[in-house]
Formats: sequence, structure tokens, C-alpha cells
Amino acid sequence: MPKTTNKEKALTALLESSSIADAAKRCRLSQETLYRYLRDKEFVSDYRNARRQLVENSITQLQQASGEAVEALRRNLSCANPQAEIRSAQIILDNALKGVELVDILERLETVENEYQKQIDEDGKQNNRKRF
Repeated sequence: MPKTTNKEKALTALLESSSIADAAKRCRLSQETLYRYLRDKEFVSDYRNARRQLVENSITQLQQASGEAVEALRRNLSCANPQAEIRSAQIILDNALKGVELVDILERLETVENEYQKQIDEDGKQNNRKRF
């Protein structure tokens, strides 16, 4: 089993702590060392990738629970409690609208990316023609 490096310990501590001071205590390194690591581009890249992975895992868990959440909201649409019914309806409608907006934004982004790629391809062809 490979030995865990100080940078790996620091990375884990930073991900699990709410402050630099807490992370330093957790990994038994000085705060100055952690700040030095956070000035290192490679370390920061690793930290951001690890943090992104944690967020993506959390989103996956939320997505897995979303079916049950929708069922709960649907049950509350007719639960004989007007406040719960109104709130459930509001949540369903708000999220349905956000979903439509997100799909629209993604379609627009895809169109822009495709147009940009076409422009890059055309510029590359023109540059090749000029050389010959």
C-alpha cells in the first residue's frame, strides 16, 4: 500500500473541513503549508477536480432521490392541507419551468458551440489554402 503524501493529506483535509485552520489541524500540517499548496497550480487543479467530483456525487444522489421527492409533492397536492398543497404545486411548477429553461439554454449553447467549431474549421481550411 503506497504511503500517503502530505499533499494528499492536505487535499483530503481541505475537502472535509470548513476552514484552512481546521484542515491544518486535521492533516497535522501548518496553515502556511496549506496556503503554499494552494498557490501551487497543480495542487489547486487536483483540489478543484476532487471538489467537483464531490459535488457531482452529491448531484447524483439528489437525482436518485428526485423520484421519491416528486411522489411526496404529488401526495401533498391533495392532502387536505391547503398550505402544503399550494407549496407543493409551487415547487412542481417552479422546477418544471427551470427544467424547460435549462433545456433551452443547453440547446442554445450547443448551437453556439457548433457554429464556433464550424468557424474554426473554415479558418483552418483558409490558412491551409494560403500556404499552397
